[in-house]
Amino acid sequence: MAEKPSREFFRIAVPAVLESLVGVVITTVDTKMIAPLGKEAVSAVSLTAQPKLLFLSIFYALGTASSIFVSQALGKRDKDEANAYFHAVLRISFMLSLVLGLALFVFAEPAMHLFSRQQETMALSVSFFRIIMGFMVLQCTQIVLNASLRGIGETRVTFVSSIVMAVVDVLLNYLLIEGRWGFPALGVVGDAVATVGGTAASCAVCAFYLRRRSDFLDLKGIVAKRETEPEVARNIRDKAGNIALENLFTRIGFLLSSVIVSGLPADDTAVYFVAMILMNYTFAFGDGLQSAVAALTGRSMGERQYDKVEGYIRQGRAAGALVATMLSAVYILGAQWFYGLYFPDAADVARGAQYSYVVASLTFLQILRIVNIAGMRGMGEVVLPSRIAMICVLIVNPLSSYLLAEVCGYGVWGIWVASLITQVIWFVASIAGASSCIRRARKEKAEE
Repeated sequence: MAEKPSREFFRIAVPAVLESLVGVVITTVDTKMIAPLGKEAVSAVSLTAQPKLLFLSIFYALGTASSIFVSQALGKRDKDEANAYFHAVLRISFMLSLVLGLALFVFAEPAMHLFSRQQETMALSVSFFRIIMGFMVLQCTQIVLNASLRGIGETRVTFVSSIVMAVVDVLLNYLLIEGRWGFPALGVVGDAVATVGGTAASCAVCAFYLRRRSDFLDLKGIVAKRETEPEVARNIRDKAGNIALENLFTRIGFLLSSVIVSGLPADDTAVYFVAMILMNYTFAFGDGLQSAVAALTGRSMGERQYDKVEGYIRQGRAAGALVATMLSAVYILGAQWFYGLYFPDAADVARGAQYSYVVASLTFLQILRIVNIAGMRGMGEVVLPSRIAMICVLIVNPLSSYLLAEVCGYGVWGIWVASLITQVIWFVASIAGASSCIRRARKEKAEE
């Protein structure tokens, strides 16, 4: 008997949300374990986030493309097609990340000088960035493995891999940041080494499952087959190319905002970056729902069950609204406690509590926007999301951030207001785009 759509949705969504949450918890714990080293260390590590995500954006695009292809192949019950795309994406990602990782390891210092204006934290940022990006092949492999497994609904496997990653990361942080049990005190470098170690452990879990347990995707023949079929290569290029443009637009826009933030004093940016951890929790829930919506709509498109496509998008929106309501309440009610974990100064805690009101407002817009975009991708629409992203984060966000933060002199508050403006526009555009795709699917059904 087939699963009810709502039960199937939550079977995939819940582990995906938990997996994303584990990633954010790791970031939270990392920041907490770095905090005793001072605000400079917190800002130094945080300022590497946007440059790192910028370079990883192409690999997230490859992972998303693989997820779409394998979910649609699952709908058609075509194992050979699924593995052709999965193997091709994994090979492309591996080779590209090796070359890019080597370049960023060598040129870490000029790269960080390009992306940050905060000179007092520059040396620490460079040390952290060099290690993380030098071993980016592990993270890029993890991205593709996890995305492909989500595409076939195996979110429980990716959740387990994230738990293993968290345990290894936190243990190595404990041993290496301040030096315990005879290990050297490496500070920020220890945090970077722990991140690499956790990522390697996560890859090992996914690889073990694919080698021993999976009955649809597998790793057999991935090395022996050196050439990718022309049609597969063309489809990957078209799909991943548009998603990569969307990701690049997003990351460049956020990076420009990060550069603006880096021009502010470290004392101000430290509180801002801790507030951004809450936004990461928001994204984690949205990302989990996104995995379920994209996988299930993609599978339904492969099965040509267009009514299910619309139903899964509605379920995603309803779940997103409920989650956003709960998160907003937690952010506001728990603000004093949360910022008190990081800052002993009452003024810093009070400032962070004010930021939480803005974060709560952004939560609704961000989660529902992510769900709408996921539905569009699952239906095969990747051009429109990239255009929306280009307008919102490459133009609206950096321009409004610069005008409000620097020209008008509102500082960090200018950055927050710019984020609100951007998310409102992005949210409205995503609703319009998803509705357009649904109407097109209805038309296709009527013509069959």
